[in-house]
Order: sequence, then structure tokens, then C-alpha cells
Amino acid sequence: MNNEIFYREILSGISNGVIYLQKGKILYVNPAATEILGKNESELVNKPLAECFFEYSENDDFNQIILEVIYDSSRRYEKIVQYFTGTEIKHIHILTSSLKFDNEPLGIIVLFDDITELMKLRGAALDLEKIKAINLQLSESRDFYKRNSETDKLTGLLNKITFENRCNEYIQSLSEGKNAAMFVIDLDNFKKANDTRGHQFGDLILRRFADELREIFDTDSIIGRFGGDEFVILLKNVPDNDFVTEKARTVIKAAQNLYSDKDLRISASIGIKIFSGTEKNYSKIFETADKSVYVVKTQGRNGFSVNETAKQS
Repeated sequence: MNNEIFYREILSGISNGVIYLQKGKILYVNPAATEILGKNESELVNKPLAECFFEYSENDDFNQIILEVIYDSSRRYEKIVQYFTGTEIKHIHILTSSLKFDNEPLGIIVLFDDITELMKLRGAALDLEKIKAINLQLSESRDFYKRNSETDKLTGLLNKITFENRCNEYIQSLSEGKNAAMFVIDLDNFKKANDTRGHQFGDLILRRFADELREIFDTDSIIGRFGGDEFVILLKNVPDNDFVTEKARTVIKAAQNLYSDKDLRISASIGIKIFSGTEKNYSKIFETADKSVYVVKTQGRNGFSVNETAKQS
């Protein structure tokens, strides 16, 4: 019996609900979890946790906090919540914990117990109609919460985790003979602008640049912000290298128009990796694009580099 089967056998026999997830997506649930939540394994596995827990109620902060904690393994969350399965209301005690090996985060474990009977003994009231009304409101707000879990709050672009997930899905589906391009963009002199002009000015620059990227890249592209002044784009359906370089020049011009005076000029350093359907490793593709940014920076910034080649003019 291999280790994975051994551990699954242990978890399947305990009464606590156990969910294991990585980057917000459920990878494993034990039988107790499906019984407590009133869901089948197929309704949970490979689904984002944020979509499976929207029937929680009577907790104004639960939905927002759970979205934050599942994407930040350093955080710990514990609370008793009321949960409506569709036929009954349960009190559930939830605890999240980071799973690490050699100090490297592997994911998050969500542990929960059904403490309904205990809470009844304590006199906790379960107002079915109130719970149904709240759950209806939460259901109508599902798209809002899902969008907020996937996007950068300042710019509305995809956040790092969602960008990586969508890129991985696209890269795996990209067929041989088809090309795409990964862009990594740093705004030059942004820190100086932020420090000397103030954070409100810096936020305005970032939002304006995000809007420019939406205009430059069609809706079929994947556009994200990794934080700070780092933006990322996966450009799909690349017909040739000239198409990519033209996009890069357009981005550079847009960055130059963000702000410029005698003391401060915003520009962009862009690293690009053009790849084909035979390349399936997102990390390596991104790494090449990221290294290409530094090729540009070592040669004076305000330009772009393709596949770590010399700066293009």
C-alpha cells in the first residue's frame, strides 16, 4: 500500500470533515465532509472552495474572510457558522491550517465538525426562514464574490493565482503548430512616482495602465497584475513574431503617455516569451519572460526583449 492510499484510508475513517486544497481549489474531501455538507464528492473535488461554501449564512464576514484565507496559507481561520444544506440547518465549527513540508507550503487543510446537537443543547436558535432568505441573497451575490476572489481589487485585472490557473489551462490545451506569448511588464520609475507624488497618484497610474492593457489586448487574452507595478499578459493565437513586437511597442507608447515631466518619466520594461503548443511548463515559460525583463533593465529600460535576446528598439 503506497503512502497516498494509506493516508486516504486514515482520513476516510474519521468523523471530522477534511478538505485539502491548493490555490483555492479542492483536491480531496473525505466521506465525513460530504456527509456534513450534504454534497457529493463530484460536487466538491476540482471545484474552487469559494464556490462550494456560499450557502453559509448568518455570518456577515464569513464569505470575504474565507476568500482571503484560502489564497493565503499563512492565515489561520476559526469560527462557528450556520450552514443550510437545502433541507436542514447545521452549526459547523471550521478550522483552517496550512500544510507544509520542509517549511514549503503544500496547501491548506480545512477541518470542520457538525456541532448542531451541541448548539441545540445550548439553546441556539435556528430560524429556517431567515436562513433561507440570507442564502437566497448570497446565491444572487455569487458572481460578485467569485469575481472578487479572482481579481486584483485596485485594477480589476486577474490576481496572481487566477492568472496562473487560467494560463495553465490554456497552455495545456494549446495544440502543436499554434503559438502564444507571455508578457511580463514592469513600470519604470513607478516607485519614485509613488514616493514623491503620493499613493493616490500611484494608484491612478496603475488603474490607467490597466485600462490601456485592456484596450491593447483583445478580450481573448489573459491579463493580470501580480502586485506593485508588475503586470502580466498571455497573448493567445499569435500569428507571427511581428504581431508580438507590435503589441510590445504599443504597450511602451501607452506607458510613456501615463506621466512625464522634467523630473519623472514613467516607461515600461517588457520581457516576452514566445512559445508553441509543444511547451507545457507554465513556470519555465514565465521564467523566460521574467528574465527578459532584466535584459531590458540592464540596457537602460523603456523597451522590450523577446526570449532573453537583446533589447528591441
